[in-house]
Amino acid sequence: MSEKEEFTRSFREIQPKFSRFYARILTQADLSLPQYALLNQLTTQGTVSMTEISGKLFISKPAVTSLVDRLEKNKLLKRIGHPSDRRIFLLQILPKGERIVLKIQAQALQFLLKTLDQFNAAERRTIIRFYASLSKTMDQLLTQDLKARK
Repeated sequence: MSEKEEFTRSFREIQPKFSRFYARILTQADLSLPQYALLNQLTTQGTVSMTEISGKLFISKPAVTSLVDRLEKNKLLKRIGHPSDRRIFLLQILPKGERIVLKIQAQALQFLLKTLDQFNAAERRTIIRFYASLSKTMDQLLTQDLKARK
């Protein structure tokens, strides 16, 4: 079996496992994947408009409103008015929401670090480079997708 075939097989095997892993964590946190994605964006991006979140998550503005309604009800984020445009609402994560995101990230990171520890230093450096390259490639793809949507 070639390296690419082996990689493909491994990816196809691990992807549903990651999905189940995140589903379990998110269920414990009483969050859906889109809700977590929204909170995660606020954690990394800071306060953003509902329109910006819609674009970053590739979901409609009405879908964002629905997500925000539930997250606001659970005191995980709040809507605030834009300082210069009354038509725009900004989203700001609240401490409770940030704690939940950080807890979920810590659970996933703990699992990944435990796995990474099974490799020697040279292998770990290669894995780290792979993740950095994967992130960069995904950013490029998502940026292209955003431009195509406009």
